[in-house]
Amino acid sequence: MHAPIVIAGGGMAGLACASLLIQQNQPVVLFEASDRVGGRVRTDIVDGYRIDRGFQVIPAAYPALAQVVSLPEIGPRRLDTGAIVWDGRTRHLLQSPFSDPKALPGLLRSGAIPLGDKIRLARLAARCRTSRWESAAAASVTREGSESALALFEEAGFSSQFITRFAKPFWGGITLDPSLSLSAGPVLFTLKMFAEGAAVIPEEGMQALPQALAVRHPDGLVRLSTPVESIVIEDGKATGVIAGGETIAASAVVVATDAPAAKALTGIESIPTPGIGCTTVYLAGSRDPGIGKTLLLNGSGFGGVNHIAPLSNVAPSYAPQGRHLIAAVLLDTPDLRGRSPESLNQMARADAARMLGQGIEDWEVIGTVTVPFAQFRQPPGFVAHLPRNRTETRGLYLAGEYTVDSSINGAITSGLNAAGAILRDQGIASA
Repeated sequence: MHAPIVIAGGGMAGLACASLLIQQNQPVVLFEASDRVGGRVRTDIVDGYRIDRGFQVIPAAYPALAQVVSLPEIGPRRLDTGAIVWDGRTRHLLQSPFSDPKALPGLLRSGAIPLGDKIRLARLAARCRTSRWESAAAASVTREGSESALALFEEAGFSSQFITRFAKPFWGGITLDPSLSLSAGPVLFTLKMFAEGAAVIPEEGMQALPQALAVRHPDGLVRLSTPVESIVIEDGKATGVIAGGETIAASAVVVATDAPAAKALTGIESIPTPGIGCTTVYLAGSRDPGIGKTLLLNGSGFGGVNHIAPLSNVAPSYAPQGRHLIAAVLLDTPDLRGRSPESLNQMARADAARMLGQGIEDWEVIGTVTVPFAQFRQPPGFVAHLPRNRTETRGLYLAGEYTVDSSINGAITSGLNAAGAILRDQGIASA
């Protein structure tokens, strides 16, 4: 029996890569540094509350998602379409006309943004929906996607009110870049995704997604709490890894860690390591937050919280019976950078109380999750500078969102692409 394919990293990219290789009857061993699979897609339980780390919402229409998991397997719970915009004094419901045509009158009446902007947004989303993009990377190499998101909105005639109240907090929450200086590609692609399907969270937390992939794998495939320390290179070819102090021979090596770790392991300079972080403060209370199953965006232009997700309203399993859990997300902006966790917690409680129209005493901090490298930066033209799955070292491959775009869809796509490259190089037809 020939040596297995070794995968370093058990996040979504590594698991997707392993899944395709296993389907093709290839021997695989996956090493994960932490105590469970998932990477930035994981869930902890604190006092009966489900606390997600990293990515917190899944667009159900992601093309790559259907290739690795059946959505019903993860118990999806839908957020309501549209958003609620807080302008500093009042909350406005901005409905989506795509999932329910009857919502169009509500979309037009909402006072959050001018009528002309609503029409422009609906037209832009309709154009995106007819595209054939399978990823934000594909949207980023189009003419519109090659400029910044801010330039896209300004050139299309959107008002500063729309940009401040809706575009910056909405796409700031998705891309972690509220300045909208990133490529317009991720904006265009997410418009397509939300025009085609709802945003969901798994009933048992985000950990359900990587777990659904992991349970398909044979026993012994995944070795937890075992980081890959180095890659063995012989005569210009990757022939194994050193993990847990042991040398493991490999027919191919896939590095599927996060970008900083991948760059440290491989020395590949094109792996993007300038990252963007974020902090999520999980707040619990006995009062219903009063926003249904809809995201609440901070469109006021001030305050620290970018948006609030009513988690237990969407999935009651996120909180003990009779209690409520919301996630208040603070982005890595210059104003917040360097603040202490205690300061961020207090800011989240105060901002949430104002945005919800409730008292600060109604909400207590259950958990605070800071992810210093939540996404890599995606400026206009970023795709041209990303590394490929197949490296210059024979037998060494990359599987990470940093080869596609910064999203769950990008991570899964990269894992599948890396597996496909290995199968082609080894003369095996992929499914």
